[in-house]
Amino acid sequence: MNFISFSEEKCVNCYKCIRACHTKAISVFGDRQENDEERCISCGECYVSCEHDGFFIKDKVQEVKDALSSNKKVIASLAPSFPGAFSLKEGEQIVSALKKLGFYAVEETAVGADVILDSYEDYTENSTLDNLISTSCPSANYLVEKYYPELKKYMMPVVSPMVAHGKSIRQFYGEDVYVVFIGPCIAKKVEAKEPQYEGIINSVLTFVELQKWFEEESLDLQKFDPQPFDRKGTNKGKLIPCKIKLAEEKNKRFEKLVVTGVEQCKELLESIKKGELSGLFLEMLSCAGGCIDGTGIPKDAVSYHVRKKRVRDYIKKSDNEEGSNICKEPIDISRKVSAKEVKEHQYTNAQILGVLNSMGKNKKEDELNCNACGYGTCRELAESILRGSSHVNMCLPYMRSKAESLKNVIFDHSPNAIFMVGFDLTVKEFNPASEKLFNKNVEKIKGKRIGEVISEEIFEKVLETKSNMIGKKIEYSQHGVILIANIIYLKEQSVLMTIMTDVTSEEKNKEELVRVKKNTLDVAQSVIDKQMRVAQEVAGLLGETTAETKVALTKLKDIVIEERGNE
Repeated sequence: MNFISFSEEKCVNCYKCIRACHTKAISVFGDRQENDEERCISCGECYVSCEHDGFFIKDKVQEVKDALSSNKKVIASLAPSFPGAFSLKEGEQIVSALKKLGFYAVEETAVGADVILDSYEDYTENSTLDNLISTSCPSANYLVEKYYPELKKYMMPVVSPMVAHGKSIRQFYGEDVYVVFIGPCIAKKVEAKEPQYEGIINSVLTFVELQKWFEEESLDLQKFDPQPFDRKGTNKGKLIPCKIKLAEEKNKRFEKLVVTGVEQCKELLESIKKGELSGLFLEMLSCAGGCIDGTGIPKDAVSYHVRKKRVRDYIKKSDNEEGSNICKEPIDISRKVSAKEVKEHQYTNAQILGVLNSMGKNKKEDELNCNACGYGTCRELAESILRGSSHVNMCLPYMRSKAESLKNVIFDHSPNAIFMVGFDLTVKEFNPASEKLFNKNVEKIKGKRIGEVISEEIFEKVLETKSNMIGKKIEYSQHGVILIANIIYLKEQSVLMTIMTDVTSEEKNKEELVRVKKNTLDVAQSVIDKQMRVAQEVAGLLGETTAETKVALTKLKDIVIEERGNE
């Protein structure tokens, strides 16, 4: 069951979630991450570790609201750690608040824990096994089933208090009720959906989800009058799974040992696997502080120790109270141990070395084992890459080396002059193009004032304004060059990064083009002047011949008129 979703937009690729994941069940594909359900033990540590809300639990509140609006009898099973999750004057104030939301009945999950405790005591009295492992924490169960299958024989075939209580609720109220478990555990969402528990628990809400629901409804828990639970468990039941308390007379062969946190559980299981420990009744909890510090508990209000005290005070206050009538008749609390073993592929040393070499780790000393990628060692990352769960770009030293290598290539081979000038105007770096342009060897100019090369005026202006100078055209006649200067003000590094582009040839080409244009214009003007002179001369000649023609024609006209008169 994929109960955790991932937001690509909020991920900053810090790999903190991978560091938090004890079974490396998170696969990274570019900027996208996914939970590998086969490897995941549903502890929820990835969700808790992400400070950018990159992971979020699929909210089931609307699902419960729909059940409430359908007029079903919705029964709440409330985990014993609830006083640590909410600020209450009286523990029973939460009962009133839940009934205000519409719950038909509110019961303590400890009702189911009492049934489980009786079964545990009988089992320890009659067992011939070397060790026993309690099965109240689903995440711890998945750890054994998936990664220590040879130790499954020690797992007690008994359901968790949540499942036992769900069965008890259905027996007490009828099979048609809608059962909601509310607790500090994300893994319970997965446990409730296991095929063997189908139809027992309808929905699971974490205390985080319930708190959000209370806030949406503007419910202040401290303003409610306390209201008794419809059924409640004994104080012994309230301690499960935080701390199992077994009857001494029935637990003669086994020493009780409570272990919290996945890494501690793994260490203990390794010792049992090697045969180094025996005679233990193990209660393993995946959360480092137990259920009071579960991944489904709001952690923005009070510290772990305050939560622990609240739970202790609530249990102490009910020292003399008896549990409710639990079952009309015995219920089936048997649990099947699942076959979920994770098959780890064994990669050859040559395959692992091939991946390490691709990350620039060519010898043992190159394997820094820095854990920046989320994996404990470079070889673990290499195996994850071979498995298809990671990629080489997750190795930060490799990426840094690659980036620095690229930076050096650009710096050394750029055709532009690139140099760094400190705020004291001394040269810090001087690339080969700068050496060639200004005819200065880097060793001779480094540490000297930039004024020994070019004028300091533009640098002083940038320091004064504390703003970048971009695209400034400057001519340095002493070097015979015209440059486009860009000076970047880097406050944190206390340097001025300068990039100068030689545009001398382009500028000379521009001057030549202007000269050619001027010459062309001069020639054009000369031709125009000549044409005008020719036109004027032609016009003059045409004028003279026209006048002569007019005189001749006039004389001819007069002769003709005179002849007609004589006739």
